[in-house]
Amino acid sequence: MNKKTFLIVVAFFSIYVIWGSTYLLNKIAVTQIAPFYLASIRFTVAGTILFIISFILGYAKGIQKKRNT
Repeated sequence: MNKKTFLIVVAFFSIYVIWGSTYLLNKIAVTQIAPFYLASIRFTVAGTILFIISFILGYAKGIQKKRNT
């Protein structure tokens, strides 16, 4: 198995595990946590993860007063 095929298999496996676990997690969380609170937690975690990834890859930009057009 070459590297490209291995990475494809790992990507699909991670999608199945992460996406599949969200259904179970949502089923449990909706019964115990208020929906808006659950949504705020979800979006805060997702935004934080995206920011960390963009910072690591060098895409994160600081907040600037001046608009770049």
